[in-house]
Amino acid sequence: MKEEIGYPYILLPEDMFHHTAGGYGGEGTLCGAIGSCAAIINLVAYDNNKTHSKLVADLINWYSQQTFPTKMFDSIATYKDQVQVAPGSPLCHVSASTWMQAAEVSYKDKPRKDRCAKVTAATAYRTIEILNQHLEGKYAFIGPVHTEETEECLSCHGKKAAYTEKGLNDCLDCHDDHTK
Repeated sequence: MKEEIGYPYILLPEDMFHHTAGGYGGEGTLCGAIGSCAAIINLVAYDNNKTHSKLVADLINWYSQQTFPTKMFDSIATYKDQVQVAPGSPLCHVSASTWMQAAEVSYKDKPRKDRCAKVTAATAYRTIEILNQHLEGKYAFIGPVHTEETEECLSCHGKKAAYTEKGLNDCLDCHDDHTK
């Protein structure tokens, strides 16, 4: 973008998003790939209709449901044909831990680092797809896709009831089903 467009992208330092590694400062919160890509979406698509927020929400929902790591980058990766798992969450600690359990590796293991690099690359790639489609006027917003169980949760906790929740992800990825 620096070469193609120039300003304001020439002002962005290359290490601007380094703090997002490991889920922001190593805290395992939001995946740094999502946070970094969300900032770029905001730069490109910000408007009064909150298009940027809708695009970011779609990126987060895609990430949560995507099977990672994709094989797209195996040709340049050290570890090929890794176990693939959908994280079910945009949180770094959930995404990485779910995969590490399935792959039977620890956080310090090199295959985990390779997996996270592929996740970051796939997220950046998806962001570019979203932005290109948006700029061409071809992007169709998806919005959250909930399971039946989450729809049941929202019947009491959602906008049409007590409105005691804010998340758009599936509830049972983190919470127990208190109706059973």
